[in-house]
Amino acid sequence: AGYCLGSEGVRLQIRRVAQGISVLGISKYELEKLTLPLPSLAEQREIVGCLSSLDDLIEAREGQVAALKLHKRGLMQRLFPAPGETTPALRFPGFRDAPPWEVKRLGEHDVAKFIRDRIPSEKIPPGNYVSTVNLLPDFGGLSPVPEVPPSNAAIAYREGDILMSNIRPYLKKVWIADRSGGTSNDVFVVRSGRDVMHQYLGQFLMSDRFIAHVMSGAKGSKMPRGDLKQIQDFLVPLPSLAEQREIVGCLSSLDDLIEAREGQVATLKLYKRGLMQKLFPAPGETVPRLRGAERTTEAGV
Repeated sequence: AGYCLGSEGVRLQIRRVAQGISVLGISKYELEKLTLPLPSLAEQREIVGCLSSLDDLIEAREGQVAALKLHKRGLMQRLFPAPGETTPALRFPGFRDAPPWEVKRLGEHDVAKFIRDRIPSEKIPPGNYVSTVNLLPDFGGLSPVPEVPPSNAAIAYREGDILMSNIRPYLKKVWIADRSGGTSNDVFVVRSGRDVMHQYLGQFLMSDRFIAHVMSGAKGSKMPRGDLKQIQDFLVPLPSLAEQREIVGCLSSLDDLIEAREGQVATLKLYKRGLMQKLFPAPGETVPRLRGAERTTEAGV
């Protein structure tokens, strides 16, 4: 029944009777009126076995993504000095006898600048406007769904800048820009200084330590906002540029692996969605496009 309720035909029925503005809902009365395509129990078992195998594969890939993210989180705790210290627990060969790291405020001129330059909305390329809506939580980057810039000017950013939503910082909406464009006023644009690689600074700001610091000075209950001065007081440990490059290379390799695994999960989910359209009858029909032996061949799991 669970897979059946997720089929396109049943979902179409639900969309037709669902009510609400921001959140759609369906009453028990309307739910009882839904018509479900029901094959024999034997065929139901075949469909469930096919989709369950795919769900198991998706769950396994999602577990790999979670494990990689946990590994990166633990690795970052060793690659960066603990608060109050100037030497990390883990250093790469060639740097183990190097001097302790410098520790500077984020707001110092040679560490980072908080950009407030403006750009006219009509000069922002399509898909390059960033707001608190299309920045994804948990350091997830930028949503592929574009946001439309407002009619007035926006804050300009360029490739390599670090963008951070200042509304509900606990959502961890921090992104290293891979393009140039404009942002809303609720997004901080941080540009690394001469002593800091932007990838290094971005990796350090995409950490639980930075988010905890921002939240410690945030104001408001329902929609907390970070305090700019307090954010600029965040302490950034800085090794030499050569050691920064080693750290960036290590963490970027992990990011590439995580992105690849997340892509596999997205592909499997898309494949499952297409498969379900074949396993269940289309709206208004009573026979699915895929039955019997074809089902096993198509599933391939």
